[in-house]
Amino acid sequence: MSVLFLRLLDRLLTPILLFLALWLFFRGHNQPGGGFIAGLAMAAAFQLQILSRGDAFVRARVGPYLQPMTGIGLLAASAAALLGLLEGSFLKAIWVFWHIGPLEIELGTPQLFDLGVFLVVVSVVVSYLLSLSLNKEGESE
Repeated sequence: MSVLFLRLLDRLLTPILLFLALWLFFRGHNQPGGGFIAGLAMAAAFQLQILSRGDAFVRARVGPYLQPMTGIGLLAASAAALLGLLEGSFLKAIWVFWHIGPLEIELGTPQLFDLGVFLVVVSVVVSYLLSLSLNKEGESE
């Protein structure tokens, strides 16, 4: 059921939702936000795609990547938790600082954990949303 106003909203709101998801993800290790809420914002962008273009469109574009994305997310979150053991305790933050000219870039295990959570949340929620669009016989509507 493609409706003109949903396609217009899709074109306007999807880039905004994607930017919001990235913004929430990158500020999450120092301030409120992070992988979970960023994953929900990204899933909202996919929900808008499902409503405006149909589930077959989204299933064809991202369907094959959902299960591998869940596995990669679980591996990333587990690796971040286990890397803390190198510093003495489970889930201990390890930070690496790089100075490139006047910029200071900090990367750490909290960001790796957030990336894992983000990937798992996006893949599970989008899989669930796509399964809601199936009819009783298991066929796409």
